[in-house]
Amino acid sequence: MAAFDEFLPNFLKAKERWPDARLLSRHYDAVRESYEGSGLGTVGTAKSFVETVCRTILAEFGKTEPSSDSATQYLLTQAHKALGLQNSKGVSRLDEVLNARNIMADALRHMRNNFDPGAHGKDGFIDFLTASESRIYLLTADSLLGMILGAYDGREPDLLYTREPYERFAHLHDRLDHNVSVSASVDSEGDVETVVVKLRTPALEDEIEIRLEPSRLLYENDRQVYLELLTSSIQPIAEAIEAQPAQDTGEVIAAAIPVEAPVQSVQSGIAIVDAYNGALSSFKDRLDTQLQTLGGLEAALGAGGTSFRDSLLATAEKYVALDWSDRLPLRTAMKVALKKVFLRFAVEATRAEQNAKALTGWFAINIPAPIVYETTAVEA
Repeated sequence: MAAFDEFLPNFLKAKERWPDARLLSRHYDAVRESYEGSGLGTVGTAKSFVETVCRTILAEFGKTEPSSDSATQYLLTQAHKALGLQNSKGVSRLDEVLNARNIMADALRHMRNNFDPGAHGKDGFIDFLTASESRIYLLTADSLLGMILGAYDGREPDLLYTREPYERFAHLHDRLDHNVSVSASVDSEGDVETVVVKLRTPALEDEIEIRLEPSRLLYENDRQVYLELLTSSIQPIAEAIEAQPAQDTGEVIAAAIPVEAPVQSVQSGIAIVDAYNGALSSFKDRLDTQLQTLGGLEAALGAGGTSFRDSLLATAEKYVALDWSDRLPLRTAMKVALKKVFLRFAVEATRAEQNAKALTGWFAINIPAPIVYETTAVEA
């Protein structure tokens, strides 16, 4: 039997045309598996593949179909129409080709409904399609794909809607990059610093200005850096509270890190202390018990002792903000910080990761709300 991609090249061509289209990739795998293996669902999967390609092309030009259950023939007609190929009622010889396409599409529907054992349920004793019937069917689908992909290759999709990868339009990128002048600055006047990019071409009378917050810039261009900076950007709770406007005299205000907490060193979001007398001091005994249930802490509990336990509490306190247990970024930052404390006390890396995750969950259950100190506000 001929190799799938050699015998039916347009299935692979469609898949590679939109490499990020996961559904199209799954359909391709299903058709190929049916061809090379079980043979079950050959008709249905091939027909679905053709329809998926048609819908993808319609989306590339910003077109929508009126119904989600449109027939194959209708989808092919609409996709060709979007590509500038439509029946001209006998004016062009192309009409004969388009009519043949409609006949082939209708044949796919007829075969699926009547001969595919996986379509709409069938008698359990019905025979599978013979190898020859399957080949004829797949060749029909491949021919339709070849026709529509050939037409698509000659057209530029609508850049406002296309989901083809950036690399597909190198010729357009080159033209733009060589004709656009760029200047950039940072606007620090607002609450958030903003990158201001100004662009213009010789033909434009006025320049175009784009403003990007750091979050938007990173989210769109580098998710890894976005996550790294997000983890290291958790605002210490004491700073957050100090930034809040004071309430009326006599009301309770929150303060999370007492001034007297003897922090020896604070770096990368962690606190290594000899002794801790902060807001979470009442959890010392419970934390001692919890640490006994975790693995790989023998050296830390022995050599580090009180300093190890108190450093975990001092570090955890930095992330116990309002409704912190429901805020994933704060919990993620706490887990990273606790892991660093474990590593500082010679806990093996894998154990440190597991224990930090477990301890973060323990804190979330046992400290569902921030510790509140009753302090009399100073009248302004």
